[in-house]
Amino acid sequence: MDPHTVRVQREQDHVIDLKGEFILIAVGTEPARPAHVPFTPGRVIDSNELLGLTHLPRSMTIVGGGVIGTEYACMMAAVGVKVTLIESRPRLLEFVDEELIEALQFRLRDQGVRLRLGENVSGIELEDMDVVATTTSNKTIRSETLLYCIGRQGATATLGLDRCGLTADNRGRLKVNEVYQTDVPHIYACGDVIGFPALAATSMEQGRLASSHMFHQYAESPSQVYPYGIYTIPEISMIGSTEHQLTQSGTPYEVGMARYREIARGQLIGDHSGLLKLLFHPQSRRLLGVHALGTGATELIHIGQAVMAAGMPIDYFVEHVFNYPTLAECYKVAALDGLNRVRSAKEMTVDLKQAA
Repeated sequence: MDPHTVRVQREQDHVIDLKGEFILIAVGTEPARPAHVPFTPGRVIDSNELLGLTHLPRSMTIVGGGVIGTEYACMMAAVGVKVTLIESRPRLLEFVDEELIEALQFRLRDQGVRLRLGENVSGIELEDMDVVATTTSNKTIRSETLLYCIGRQGATATLGLDRCGLTADNRGRLKVNEVYQTDVPHIYACGDVIGFPALAATSMEQGRLASSHMFHQYAESPSQVYPYGIYTIPEISMIGSTEHQLTQSGTPYEVGMARYREIARGQLIGDHSGLLKLLFHPQSRRLLGVHALGTGATELIHIGQAVMAAGMPIDYFVEHVFNYPTLAECYKVAALDGLNRVRSAKEMTVDLKQAA
């Protein structure tokens, strides 16, 4: 078709041509399926096929410890599947705060998940009742089902991009500018198909901004600091910088920590391993990052997001009242912990004398 027409085939003989002044491509991604992997229904599967399983396997090997692989490892373990998770990097989810991942890996092992970190799969074979994965270190891992989830491709292969002057990269993704226009100005793209950060929430915001630009509607550019939500068990959520990033950039910081077991609501819900971690500048006390692990972490993060977007110091959490009992109280406890770390010995001595 031409650059202003999209042909939609709804059924075998039902084709509709849709014309538009503007076009927004938001087709998302699909699992990568390398030719050397012997995909077989019900036995060697990708993350889409997992949703179509008619029964739970007794055991599962998951190749790939990214977000999808780690989330599914948690889910399968929670319903009684014996899971082995193979990841080539030395730890899971390297973009997440190291302390949170250490806690998550402990919880995974506690649930019976066997972690094979720093391992690469060299071969996958089907035997009578088993799928056999062999690692480059000559380990053999047997399971009833193998879930292969390394990488995703932009779902652009069948779009006929060449007919409108567009070319996807080797992972099927499209390049866009700051207002989400492709190289063809009237064609926009947003969401996973343009790559990082590939989050549902940010994809919706990208679509809103692209649409606003198309129709000359004023739209405030959002903060480029987005919250992340990872639906492992327990949940992980984060916004802003990690300790590693701040160290690499030479930015001074201090840490304030609160654990759910210190909070009445955490005790009530029985989550004794959850935590909230604040990273802040020791002089200005401006919030630099928030990292949460535990029940409701993906909800809890938005309080920190608002304070960070406003450029406020962590004093805000100390000076304001939070409902009791709520997990939001973690912010006050973490802020007090952090402020006590940056107070001088002299200040603490004066406070103790006044208290006496």
